[in-house]
Amino acid sequence: MSESWKKLVEEGNAAYERGKIPEAEVKFLAALEEAEKFGEEDARLALSLNNLAAMYHEQGKYTMAEPLYKRALDIRINIHGERHPDIALNHHNLAVLYSARRMYQVAEKHYKTALEMKEYLFGSESPELLNTLQYFAQFMKVQNRLVERQLIESRAKIIAAKVAEAKEDCCSKEETAAPLA
Repeated sequence: MSESWKKLVEEGNAAYERGKIPEAEVKFLAALEEAEKFGEEDARLALSLNNLAAMYHEQGKYTMAEPLYKRALDIRINIHGERHPDIALNHHNLAVLYSARRMYQVAEKHYKTALEMKEYLFGSESPELLNTLQYFAQFMKVQNRLVERQLIESRAKIIAAKVAEAKEDCCSKEETAAPLA
């Protein structure tokens, strides 16, 4: 059963990446149907819900995406407790969704929760924060909260610069081979 679920997820992702949305939806729905058999405490169910929600979200089908994201979040909290990377991802996804729906107060709560969780899990200067910081800055722009936007953007730029510097340091070091005997 889990092999067929895995295959459906892979096929759904591949179809989605090729822009074949109806095919992706069929695969994601079938994967969700398979995952329902694993039980409410199974991470595969949460992943299946999240995949389908993300696809609907991308298409602007927010009312279809929202309950799927929420259910995935509930399952992940039951499995992992309150702090886990997948839970932070769900909060980020809900924040973006609520932003698009102009439910700004709820969106802001989810942005802040996602950032707090990522800081706790990865550290305050982790590249894991970049995506959420960038979306949150855009959210602040829409809210016309320019000072807060600038603070968030500055923080994102500092992290991005550190990431770029680390990549540069890593790639500029020459590996030397040991001499042959």
